[in-house]
Amino acid sequence: MVGSAGRVRISHAPSALACALALILSIASAPPARATPGDLDPAFGGDGTVTTNFTHGADVGYPVALQPDGKIVVAGEAGCCDPNPGLALARYNPDGSLDASFGEAGKLTTDLSGGEDVVFGLAIQPDGKIVAAGTTGYEAFALLRYEPDGSLDTGFGDDGVTVTDVTPKADFAYGMALQPDGKIVLAGDVGCCGPRGRFGVVRYDADGSLDPTFGGDGSVTTDITRYADDALAVALQPDGKIVVTGGAGFAKPNERFVLVRYGTDGSLDAGFGGDGIVLTDITPRPDVAFGIAIQPDGRIVAAGAARLGAGDPVWALARYDADGSLDPSFGGDGKVVTDFTRGDDDAYTVALQADGKIVAAGQAGSANTTFALARYDADGSLDTSFGGDGMLTTDFTAGYDSVYAVVVQPDGGIVAAGTAGLARFAVARYLAA
Repeated sequence: MVGSAGRVRISHAPSALACALALILSIASAPPARATPGDLDPAFGGDGTVTTNFTHGADVGYPVALQPDGKIVVAGEAGCCDPNPGLALARYNPDGSLDASFGEAGKLTTDLSGGEDVVFGLAIQPDGKIVAAGTTGYEAFALLRYEPDGSLDTGFGDDGVTVTDVTPKADFAYGMALQPDGKIVLAGDVGCCGPRGRFGVVRYDADGSLDPTFGGDGSVTTDITRYADDALAVALQPDGKIVVTGGAGFAKPNERFVLVRYGTDGSLDAGFGGDGIVLTDITPRPDVAFGIAIQPDGRIVAAGAARLGAGDPVWALARYDADGSLDPSFGGDGKVVTDFTRGDDDAYTVALQADGKIVAAGQAGSANTTFALARYDADGSLDTSFGGDGMLTTDFTAGYDSVYAVVVQPDGGIVAAGTAGLARFAVARYLAA
């Protein structure tokens, strides 16, 4: 710097060059950052995320399924709100790139009705065939089976497709499960959009035909309340019994979590809740379960949303013993709520890790919703090793981002699928440890 006599005062501070060299050396010698549970996996898509466009409209991924070779299949809807939205599937390689051996460059769409067709359920058969379920024309259950290359399996149903009208009104299949014997179970809303919508469960033989040993004609319906009841997810017990969850009393102040268990013939299982039906109030306000998982010990985990206040939806989980009673070892009374934000927080899906930890996923926030995940220890407490406090969010866009399905890979990686900005399929993979 220049002194008062106009002479240059020489500083004893290191020169700029010396500082730069020191910084470079310190960076080079610093240990690499350690990955922590919940970090995005950079081996997937370069930064842990991928998005996929099908149309210029709204493309939304709903279910996700894992193949034994590590490939990931996501399905949903292409061109939602367009004049003719179609079923959409994409298959990704383990590194997140689209699998060129599937469909057209990794993607395919199927038009069933000329109306709105959407996939909500997805599974991979042991032979590699892909089974997708949802609704066609917002009128009937739709069940499709694809060959491993994405072509429709002409040996299934009517050239790869089976459509089932359970009622004369709108029927939506939201959940699907594959039985070990190859039979396929769908669950959803039947008689929808009226005051008495109800649970509907349909079982198909492996060739796509209705299974008459289930309910006499392949289907059963269950009326739980005098209001609309929504069946949103289904899981199979090892003994073949079928557990369906959702909301009882849709949009009513006392809407509740509901679980229904059916025997292998479609009859209500009286050993579950006394009559096959269990209702749970998480809060005094509306509560609804969107996802279900069955633990190896037979306990059942349901995940969804509840309202603490008029404008504060929160994540809600409940765990039940095999007889349908709430498990007090989970959260103290069988119930746990998690508040991500003061906005619209909803858990849409749940998966189990091999170590007994529970992963739930959905959305957090209102105007700018994000992918959101939370991991819980077996007792229902948040696992603080995951994301720092048990919770994490991933922002794809400045708009509506949400997870609709989550699965745990054999290596422990967590794959979440949904939508980015209601415009693209979005997939993220997280490190479990």
